[in-house]
Amino acid sequence: MTTYAPVTIQQAQFPIIESFTQDTVTNPHWQLLGSARLHGGSLELTPNTDSQAGTAFLDQPFSSTLGVTIDFDYSCEGAAGLGDGFSVYVIDGAHTTQPGGIGAALGYSVTKTGSGQIVAPGVTAGFVGVGFDNYGNFATPLAGTGGGAQRPNTLGVRGAGNLREGFRWLTGVAVPGGFRADWERGAHIQVSIVGGRLTVRHADKTNPNGTLLINDFHLAGADGQPPVPQTFKLGFAAGTGAATASHRIRNLKVTLPAEMPLEIHGPRTAQSGQRIAYTIGVQNLGPNDAPDAVLDATVPTELTDLEVTCQAENGAVCGTGSVRDGLHMPIDLPKGSKATINLTGTIDSQYEGRLTCTSLVTSPSRANTAERHSGSVTTEVDRPPVTVSPVIVGQWPQTWPEDAKGW
Repeated sequence: MTTYAPVTIQQAQFPIIESFTQDTVTNPHWQLLGSARLHGGSLELTPNTDSQAGTAFLDQPFSSTLGVTIDFDYSCEGAAGLGDGFSVYVIDGAHTTQPGGIGAALGYSVTKTGSGQIVAPGVTAGFVGVGFDNYGNFATPLAGTGGGAQRPNTLGVRGAGNLREGFRWLTGVAVPGGFRADWERGAHIQVSIVGGRLTVRHADKTNPNGTLLINDFHLAGADGQPPVPQTFKLGFAAGTGAATASHRIRNLKVTLPAEMPLEIHGPRTAQSGQRIAYTIGVQNLGPNDAPDAVLDATVPTELTDLEVTCQAENGAVCGTGSVRDGLHMPIDLPKGSKATINLTGTIDSQYEGRLTCTSLVTSPSRANTAERHSGSVTTEVDRPPVTVSPVIVGQWPQTWPEDAKGW
């Protein structure tokens, strides 16, 4: 059995926030290895050139006991055939590691030849590696135990491993179009590990609620998986071969998860001058309290005389709301609680067209893992119909022809 000496470092406190947009990192425990560097307002794991490998490893543990969610933006740009891909991984936080294998391993697992010979070891004390694989070899035996044929444009998961042992293929899902994205697209990844279960969501500007790629996969119950360690350490890695891409990330946030779904309702049609109401409901399904939840909503400028109320249930506490520049409502939202916000306003009497109210629930200290954390309602506004009522105000004297009677 392989053993390794534990490393004692003071735990990082949630939230762990690193924008990677400056010339330096805020946490000195980051190790940028290989081709990884801060460049162009992001953490560039590889440039768009061949045979590159880069790793960014946070050599500081953080707690896993209440679950953890890893959120970040990314870009992946290159020629027609992108390669290889990038990975997000966690190891047992009691240990430290060197970078994992190059090529198919995506910086997490081992790298093997076609005959099965290991030419590069994987990480030390790895618990799980999530591969965003454009080229497709992370799913093959070239990257560890198990796997099968090449699977381009796949989100793949490899399990626990240590240096030259383990890294079993666990599961994967095809992602049409893969992970090609520039910054303008607003591509975003959310990885959650809660109670030994893995959830991965992929979002962008056109799909802010995201697509659920892996839902509640039981890592701790998979073959070869150890129990969830008390702490994790986090790594990002990427690699290129003959197929290349620039792999970059920014706006990293690592924190406790809280599932806070949102619902919004409002009129589909209305008339100018009418008073209308929007109802926005938020709740917290756990596993953690969200004492600093915030509901924000855009309010159409054609609405005036705005009023907002908030009804709290099951321990929630509504803060003081504002409608000065859109709706802003702080809410203390413990696990199992909910709040209902009502926003009313009067439509401009001369307005005709479309009104859209968009809402979003967030938290500075928690990651919202709900499938639907934002929503919008569009109202078609028509001018009210004009009614005409005839009124007789008198009679005209008959003057022509002289012999006519009546009108």
